Amino acid sequence: MQWLPSATLFFFLYPAGWLISHLSYLFNRDISSSDLSIIGTIITFIFFLSILPSWGRIRWKTNNLWELLGLDFKNKYTALKIFCSGFIFSVFLLFILVVFFLLCGWVDGFGYVTFADLLNAIFLIVGIVFAEEIVFRGWLMEEMVLLLGLRRGVIVQSIIFSLAHYRSDIGLLALIPFLIGLFLFGLVLTLRRTIDRGSLLGCIGLHGGLVGIWYLFDSGMLVFSIHTPYFLLGPSQNMVNPIGSVIGILILLITIFFQRRVFARTGRFLASTVNASFKDETP
Repeated sequence: MQWLPSATLFFFLYPAGWLISHLSYLFNRDISSSDLSIIGTIITFIFFLSILPSWGRIRWKTNNLWELLGLDFKNKYTALKIFCSGFIFSVFLLFILVVFFLLCGWVDGFGYVTFADLLNAIFLIVGIVFAEEIVFRGWLMEEMVLLLGLRRGVIVQSIIFSLAHYRSDIGLLALIPFLIGLFLFGLVLTLRRTIDRGSLLGCIGLHGGLVGIWYLFDSGMLVFSIHTPYFLLGPSQNMVNPIGSVIGILILLITIFFQRRVFARTGRFLASTVNASFKDETP
């Protein structure tokens, strides 16, 4: 029965967001299906945020919800430092990727991005990534630790994170490495939170940096050669996303290896103050 609240939460919230968003169609029939989907997702997230404080008090027995989820801004310098460390690490990972393509001669040149592209990249970091981290590395991670313990909770959370990004518009051969890359990325982000002693800000910086900067690359900042093997840009010719590429998966595996070593030296953070029943477990 402990699974019931967490398993059913979004089964109620998402249909509610979908229904309300589609009511707007009655007043404006020119709204596209993609816009309706975005509106529904935003409404669902607003409902989710409104429920979280009560969820924390009743489910997790805490009145310090945002601190529990890793959003502690009491020491603004420390918070900024953790966010920047995650962001700088994302720049480092992308630097490795770009250098690899340059050395292989698969970059034809450098372009420029528009102000609108820059605003979209910032929106990805501030809006989409921030929301995803609250849901997956915040709420879902706490739930999985409560239900499964730390070790299995990390794995299951990463699996759910991967499957939540399922794409029906790409073939199976492209979908498999894409989901594998997302699973590994989920592990990287979760380990990042443990290294940061529970703070979610490093995850937001790392996730946001990778998504936002790659968006700028894909918008024209980098011009990739047509001779670049698509499985290195990944995961297919019709979807350029390095998270599902061979080199991207390799970088994530190496990152996990070194993150585990850092985690072993710095010790563990207790993933939450909820009544989790794990002892002497490491991810």
